[in-house]
Amino acid sequence: MFCPAGNQPDRICPVRSALPVRAFPVDGSARASIDWKPLYHDPRLDRPKSPRRRPTLRARPAICGEPQREELKECPRHQPTPLYALANLAERLGLGEIRVKDESQRFGFGAFKALGGVLAVYSKLSSAIGEAYHASPSFEEVMKGNHREITKDYVFTTASSGNHGRSVAAGAKLFGNRCIIFLPKFTSAEKEAAIRARGAEVIRVDGDYDTAVAECRREAEANGWTIISDTSWPGYEDTPRDVMRGYTVLVEEVIRQWPPGPTHVFVQAGVGGLAASVIGYLWARYEPRPTFIVVEPESADCWFQSNRAGKPAPASGNADTSMGGLACREISPVTWPVVGLATDWFMTIPEDRVMPTRRLLAHPIDGDPAIASGPSGCAGLAGLLRVCEDGDAFEALHLDRGSRVLLINSEGNLGEGAA
Repeated sequence: MFCPAGNQPDRICPVRSALPVRAFPVDGSARASIDWKPLYHDPRLDRPKSPRRRPTLRARPAICGEPQREELKECPRHQPTPLYALANLAERLGLGEIRVKDESQRFGFGAFKALGGVLAVYSKLSSAIGEAYHASPSFEEVMKGNHREITKDYVFTTASSGNHGRSVAAGAKLFGNRCIIFLPKFTSAEKEAAIRARGAEVIRVDGDYDTAVAECRREAEANGWTIISDTSWPGYEDTPRDVMRGYTVLVEEVIRQWPPGPTHVFVQAGVGGLAASVIGYLWARYEPRPTFIVVEPESADCWFQSNRAGKPAPASGNADTSMGGLACREISPVTWPVVGLATDWFMTIPEDRVMPTRRLLAHPIDGDPAIASGPSGCAGLAGLLRVCEDGDAFEALHLDRGSRVLLINSEGNLGEGAA
């Protein structure tokens, strides 16, 4: 899990150094071999990259459905988010390229979650209208309230640590519906205020994210509300897939913005929706495919533990982390056939890596663009830096001067401390 045993000199800890990553010479000779806890490699993928068995990914059509994804283009303020090149950081780390997809600029919303909740709310309303009129309305038609006699009584609800809740609230407001969001106790006041600003009611739950999910399910069943969750459970899979379909918008943009594409993808995971969308879509589009590395907080390592067990398993910690979007004790079952089968490596990062990595993005090496990142948004880069500190791990992942690394800044600075 990338936990060094004891204090290490600053010269091999770039994000802790007074001059981040400047200690690495261009030939990478300053890399050290640190005493890691296991970096878990999926043995099912320990084969030559091409040809390689592709996952069946019930995934592919379920996650990557083009028609509904296209509807998002009718959203107000829709435009592709930037893909920034961190050329100087790549040089210092001995890599070819590092690209960061900056979702902090999505719809002026501040996080990639904007793509999922809005689409899922539309899908529910569109289906109801379609059943009544035997024709699917466009996004714009629903937004204009053309079928309010069908949609007006829908009340949407979800559990969220912040960003997904804002997205569902935004979707409900866009279409004129009531919305109730359940928040775990650790959610910041800023995120709660942002949800309320989108017209939603907020219910605080005395517990973590999984406790909020359970409470949301109980209240929705008792009151006849419609759940728009980004995590799944037995019998509830279609809506989480709609949410993930929205996330593939950012992946398609990456493909268009960066024709060579990545050789390595470091993607953070909570319940697994973003990771499944990114991994499933890129796996299907590239041959040979990239190497995929899933990154989690040490205290919320449900993917790391699941893949060691070979089946969904709970996190070993209490999910108490500043990386609120990743603070999950259990994976979403609908994402298991994708992330569990197609990921090469799983790793965790300690809490003390969050603020230094955010600072490195906000105050980069001269010449690289500055990027505002939240605690969850910087996790992919924190994982990459952790690997680059260890010569054995660096080589095991086949990183070198020809490597093109994709990272996703999944959220901007939403009030969790200045970076």
